[in-house]
Amino acid sequence: MLFHPYPNAFGLDIGDLSIKIVQLDNTTGHKRIPSFRLKALRQITLPPGLIVNGEIQEPEKVRTYLQHLISGKGEKKGAKPLGGKWVVGSLPEIHSFIKVIHLEKEARDVLDDDIVTLAKQHIPFDEEMYYLDWQILPPISEGNTRILIGAAPKYIVDMYTYLIESLGLSILSLEIEALAIARSLITADKLYAGEARAILDVGATQSSLIIYDHETIQFSKTLPFSGELLTTAIMQGLKIGREEAEHIKREYGVQYTKKYGKALSVIKDSLDIFLDTIEQAFQFYYSHFPNTNKVTHMTMSGGATNTPYLTELLSQRLGITCAPGRVWKNLGTHPGKIPNEETSLSLATAIGLALRAAENPFNVHDMI
Repeated sequence: MLFHPYPNAFGLDIGDLSIKIVQLDNTTGHKRIPSFRLKALRQITLPPGLIVNGEIQEPEKVRTYLQHLISGKGEKKGAKPLGGKWVVGSLPEIHSFIKVIHLEKEARDVLDDDIVTLAKQHIPFDEEMYYLDWQILPPISEGNTRILIGAAPKYIVDMYTYLIESLGLSILSLEIEALAIARSLITADKLYAGEARAILDVGATQSSLIIYDHETIQFSKTLPFSGELLTTAIMQGLKIGREEAEHIKREYGVQYTKKYGKALSVIKDSLDIFLDTIEQAFQFYYSHFPNTNKVTHMTMSGGATNTPYLTELLSQRLGITCAPGRVWKNLGTHPGKIPNEETSLSLATAIGLALRAAENPFNVHDMI
């Protein structure tokens, strides 16, 4: 096992309607083949309204739920407080920005000012109001430097920093959600030569599309679709309660049936917008980025991925294979007792954060 300067570090995913924690043991041996074992998995549901669109509205109440989760209360009998105080957390996708930009200079000649100036052409941000970070990527052509930039509003970063540190925890990193999702779903030891991949995270309150090509994230985009939207459409279309609407969603999904035609016509309208936005994102990538490869496959995560007939509909409309991802695959051959893949799809972000936490975060700087 390799030395880790931040023992028991864990991944912390704070969402609008839930908090998830994943903690891994790094079991990598002398052969240096990455290997991890699940040590702790905890999650708790949040009432609506405490966090809205990534903004913490009721910090003290969220803090109480997070403390409850860390303490082990509500877990199985005999559960102990979560060991460790080091955290790799995520920033809400809706408030963050990540994109590869290109600079016609050799990497050795690139200055920080060059990157800031170029970033302003891609992100409408004020340096006083945003945190900006970047990493120079391996070149794919001479005289052209690829730079992966990320940005988030300071008030959002500070909001999550204050919440986490108020519990006596120490932050190793707060990273953009797309990075964590890709780290979980992109096979770590595979080179995707000549092809691009899309990752679609379909969550409870929003969805995210990530384009992965040339061994890095190219950009991500928040999409107007979610499991909650489907439930609301059924509730409004049939004028029924949430519990019954959830049952219909779980049974029929996005299939259009005569029995529930009225409700599902509302779903169809939402899906059409959703699919159009994905297709537009693909075209944006092909027309605005150099040396692009064609997207050949879309890997899916998020709890709403299990919605019946959703993957089939996406595959048919987009003309590519769309399938649920395997969120635990990068733990190695001995991951310990892990939940099945289908019920784990909502854990992609937390697992990706935990993978970074289990490495020495300041020696391993892979961005995914």
